[in-house]
Amino acid sequence: MSRPTDRHAGAGVLALIVRVLETFSSVVLALMMLLTFIDVVGRYILGAPIFGASEMISVMLALVIFAGLGIANARDKHIVVELIDARVRALSPRVYDIAVQGLSLFVMCLIVWVLFEAALHAAEVNSRTIVLEWPLSWVFGIVVALAALSVVCQVLGLMTGTGRQSDHLEDV
Repeated sequence: MSRPTDRHAGAGVLALIVRVLETFSSVVLALMMLLTFIDVVGRYILGAPIFGASEMISVMLALVIFAGLGIANARDKHIVVELIDARVRALSPRVYDIAVQGLSLFVMCLIVWVLFEAALHAAEVNSRTIVLEWPLSWVFGIVVALAALSVVCQVLGLMTGTGRQSDHLEDV
């Protein structure tokens, strides 16, 4: 069983990781918006789009998605489809939570593993992006690191109880 100081330390580490992920994703998203704006202006007004802009935007989108996944895992704020959720949760809330969190953690670990394998393969065959010829192993590697950080966030969130509520479903 963890001591209260361990739980507090874990919450501090989790808060730091979330702040870093929020800052990182905000900067990448702002750069993505700026690049899109400049590319559109260059394309339709000046007749000179930015070379490789769509490829850069695609890479940045992957970075924002996986950084955001870490934030969502830390706060336990995922999309929930309520087709059978309420009925199953009512039968045994504790078993339901363990099953959902366990499956979620398993799937996240599987994602990390598959992405890691893809990064290794990309490095072995020296795969590159089509237009800019960026090494795909680097792109995959950064995404793997963000996905692994997401797993860490999920585990720390579960350990510290961050984002957990008796009913975490919200109306939007």
